[in-house]
Amino acid sequence: MSQLAVLAPSTPAGEALARSADKADVPPEVGGMASAAAVGALMKNNPRMLVRLIAGWLSTREAVWWGCLCQSQLLKVHETPGPTERLKAIVNWVKEPGDATRAAVGAPGDGDSTPVDMLASAVGFCTDNISPSKDHPVACPPGVVHKMVALSILAAANKWPGPNRKECLHHFIELGLDVAEGKHLWAEGAVPRHPGLRGNDAFSTSLRGSGNIWENW
Repeated sequence: MSQLAVLAPSTPAGEALARSADKADVPPEVGGMASAAAVGALMKNNPRMLVRLIAGWLSTREAVWWGCLCQSQLLKVHETPGPTERLKAIVNWVKEPGDATRAAVGAPGDGDSTPVDMLASAVGFCTDNISPSKDHPVACPPGVVHKMVALSILAAANKWPGPNRKECLHHFIELGLDVAEGKHLWAEGAVPRHPGLRGNDAFSTSLRGSGNIWENW
């Protein structure tokens, strides 16, 4: 598949979620909301679906980068989300997307289904042909990259040891909202600036002020 562009805060949440979730799983009460407004509603009632919303709303490259940030956060607290060398290869692809850096990540399905392996599969699907045969091309299903990013982040949050998994998930969501605002990118000005998902009245408070398990991340 070709890489998808970032959406606008006013884009219906259902459009963003169509990239990263099955249609039957999209909450009908938020599908027609603007994406920025849906952030607040999902944060209160369904933060796991909010992960999917952010993953679908971001551009393909930004979404994969968000996944890299989440995996690296687990490494900081000595909880391994998967093979570190493969994570480095994914970061290299984000910095320079192309056939060579994608091939270095490995094919979709390689590995042991760790969160990093799931993120690697997302990168592997960033192609117009997922068939090993050039003579018999198979188109990549639309949105599968963003869906795999969301799955990798949700799986990473589940690896947090002890009772603080909720705080871990909230931290990952904060990182995603930061990336939507152009923060923490792999290089300054790596992508054109664009409006983010934090609306003034939708999600005005930061979760980092309380209950953050990475106080000095």
